[in-house]
Amino acid sequence: MIISRVVMGFGLVNCLFLAIAAVSPVAIKGLSYGWVQAPSLMIFHALVSAAMVYAAKEKMRGSDLGHKAFPAAIMSYVLWLCMALRWLTQ
Repeated sequence: MIISRVVMGFGLVNCLFLAIAAVSPVAIKGLSYGWVQAPSLMIFHALVSAAMVYAAKEKMRGSDLGHKAFPAAIMSYVLWLCMALRWLTQ
């Protein structure tokens, strides 16, 4: 239950970060993370963050979907993070 709440909070923080980056690009390692500079990365980020929040909510409710989607949402965030790190190294 605590892990689900942490993941949900982390997903909401990611959504907030995305909203800020959409309005004003955020500089990360000299690169701008914003809608003009990295639209595909931001779209994937939004989808993964929404999946994390939804899966955590469903897991807290105790549904079968939540128990199956929760690990997939965590793994999709890890894969998005790998994409973001690759983008930062180019």
